Amino acid sequence: MGACCPFDFKFNSFIMYSRRCPYFYTITKKLKKANRENKMEKNGMIAPNSTVRLLVTSEQNSLRLDKFVGTQFPLYSRTFFQRLIDEKCISINGKPVSKPSIHIKTGDAVTIKFPPERTIEPVNLEQQDLGVVIAYKHEHFLIIDKPAGLLVHAASSASTAITLVDWLLAHYQEIAHVGYIDRPGIVHRLDKDTSGLMVIPRTQYAHKYFGELFKNREIHKTYLAVVQGHPPKEGTIDLSITRNQVTRHKMAAVEPDAYRHNTSSTVRPAVTHYQVLEYFEEHALVQAKPVTGRTHQIRVHFASIGHPLEGDPVYGKKSKLIKRQALHAHAISFLFNDLEHNYNVQPPEDFEKLTKLLREKKV
Repeated sequence: MGACCPFDFKFNSFIMYSRRCPYFYTITKKLKKANRENKMEKNGMIAPNSTVRLLVTSEQNSLRLDKFVGTQFPLYSRTFFQRLIDEKCISINGKPVSKPSIHIKTGDAVTIKFPPERTIEPVNLEQQDLGVVIAYKHEHFLIIDKPAGLLVHAASSASTAITLVDWLLAHYQEIAHVGYIDRPGIVHRLDKDTSGLMVIPRTQYAHKYFGELFKNREIHKTYLAVVQGHPPKEGTIDLSITRNQVTRHKMAAVEPDAYRHNTSSTVRPAVTHYQVLEYFEEHALVQAKPVTGRTHQIRVHFASIGHPLEGDPVYGKKSKLIKRQALHAHAISFLFNDLEHNYNVQPPEDFEKLTKLLREKKV
């Protein structure tokens, strides 16, 4: 088996093949018992605009409210219930609660008002080809190939830019009822000018499931990047990431244990493993595997060791060879319903053109 990719190397269990088709995937039966119980059942969802009343038992005495409702409704996230609390939709003994950390007592009556069904008007995209491609379609999720230049979701309600979410709502209207109302169907993101694979849940249960996979670092992603200079053949970049204190739209790398000594939640640990696939005269093609998923992680990490991505206007500089950062989400793998899913996709034309130009200049 193989996949089409312009680079002659092996990726995990993948063996590259003809470039006639840009997509490759394998779905393999997991031989050993999965490390997670299969909770993927089409039940446990509450009808929109419903009110549910629960009586706290002695076994549930002293539980935090968010843990209590989370165990009662495992297909919903804590963030979902936090929003209901903010909107005064959860009450104890008739009194709305203000925080999820409150402890419940035996005999308490917890009332939850579930929100009405969403009505989202899809954007008319008939005259626009956004370049989004479906690499694989499953009843619970999609694997899509996002082109560079497309935002995943609007940065604010005032934004008028066309986004991936707009495309999803226009083509898969059921996604309007999946996840968060400001970014339905989204459990992870790619930067606007990063191309490549994303997983898009089509059901609320899949949204919950993939959210847990990302939280537990059980989704594995591999990127291809062209960096400036010649980093060591392989290595691990272990630097925490936080907001740049001067330019707020940028991130900054700090010492790996900085998050332990900083009370600010904006300092987060971050780890990226990488391997150089090919050296050019003044650049290198690298395969990067982020362990964590911080904002701009790969871009920040390589810039911090003196090898910024080619074309990165934020952490490096603009390039005459490519009009964006040379970063492509090449592969993604995960376990779903006891099946191992592996997908990869070759880089787009601008990335291939860049590597070809650099290869021709190689000494």
